Amino acid sequence: DTALNLSSGDYLDALVYRASTLIILGRYEEAARNYARVLELDTDRLFSDVYTGLSKVLLAKEEVVGGGWKALVHVIEMELPQKESQLAGLSSLGNQQQAASTKSVLVDAIKRMHLAMFSYHDTKTKDAEKAWEHLSSAYRHKMSILPPWNGQQEASRVAMVKQIFQPGFWPENVGSDSKVPIFVIGFVRSGSTLLERILDAHSQIVGTGEDSMFNGQLETIRNKIVQASTSRNPAVIQRTVQGLADKVVDDTTTRFWSIENATAAVADQNSSNERKQKADPSRFVDKMLTNYMNVGFIHMLFPRALILHVSREPMDCVFSAYKHDFPPGTLDYTSDFPSLAQLYLGYREIMDHWDRALPGRVTHVRYEDMVEDLPAVARALIDATGLPWEEDVLDFHKKKQAVNTLSTTQVRKGMYKDHFKAWQRYEKQLQPMVELLGDK
Repeated sequence: DTALNLSSGDYLDALVYRASTLIILGRYEEAARNYARVLELDTDRLFSDVYTGLSKVLLAKEEVVGGGWKALVHVIEMELPQKESQLAGLSSLGNQQQAASTKSVLVDAIKRMHLAMFSYHDTKTKDAEKAWEHLSSAYRHKMSILPPWNGQQEASRVAMVKQIFQPGFWPENVGSDSKVPIFVIGFVRSGSTLLERILDAHSQIVGTGEDSMFNGQLETIRNKIVQASTSRNPAVIQRTVQGLADKVVDDTTTRFWSIENATAAVADQNSSNERKQKADPSRFVDKMLTNYMNVGFIHMLFPRALILHVSREPMDCVFSAYKHDFPPGTLDYTSDFPSLAQLYLGYREIMDHWDRALPGRVTHVRYEDMVEDLPAVARALIDATGLPWEEDVLDFHKKKQAVNTLSTTQVRKGMYKDHFKAWQRYEKQLQPMVELLGDK
């Protein structure tokens, strides 16, 4: 609250950032008030984040938004044609650099408005045709300003991992004995946030969010392992690997306590109690889904650490990835069928490879099993960590905790099954993707 109050007033940037933070904290009514104020003050409609943010609030708790969906839809129906007209007229600008910059801003705004309208028709009107029209329009605009997908590069990346990490790659008696990190890997939108929240509900386990200390040090880890391996001296390799593993654990622990100490002074009583429960955590969840490519290095540093692979029914997973707009980067290309299919099939190919090269090393967790039989799955998970069972784990969704992922609103609801086979509402439109995935 202290930090949020520092950005009080009607400064538009502050209103937008405060509202997005309030969503992370689950304070939807306050977020809605901030977004409503932005809509009121931003007469030039420069802050397109408001469309994304307000639609998140509406999806989570429509009643806290004055006028509900209709208020946002009214604004978009007035603004969208104007923005698309401006985009169409950009060819008249003589300055190409200025035109490209303006196009990027317009495309982002148009994309966000179409995605908000997709959410409206997907959840409110239940009109699948209109919903898909907006979703496909959003991504047609988005992909129009991205470089072409480099499928050959992605194929080479997968092939290289499979070629390097073969049985016999890992020297015997090398690696840390530490079980402190719990690695969570998988494809995007597979249920990893739910898995992390379940683990974090245990008093001795801390979920660190999508901020992997291992992943952040991966380049150094790779380089030092390669350098040590050239010595062909097992003692040198073990010393190097142990030092790298110790640094990951030490830095993760240091970061945790630095965050805890920094927030202690302003935390409310509920958070204070929660911190006492985490007084001496013995496990940290290292959740970076793309580390499915790096299981070989994880195993080399931490041969005894738990690696959890969370998976989901393929078309549900792929459709969920497709309809969510990720931050800029490789995941931009989940907005186009061919590149999304290649990313997913490459992921499955890599996971199959680890099961062959390191049989039994990765523990597979199905999202559907977590939802349908939480008590059994939760007990198996905690048992796999080597920690004693705690009944509070089953009440993970009642914990007061910030959730800063695309699953922010969903994970606060606890367990729900209404999204199983959600892709089938759009089966006609998704048929090309079904064919691209084949029997996967």
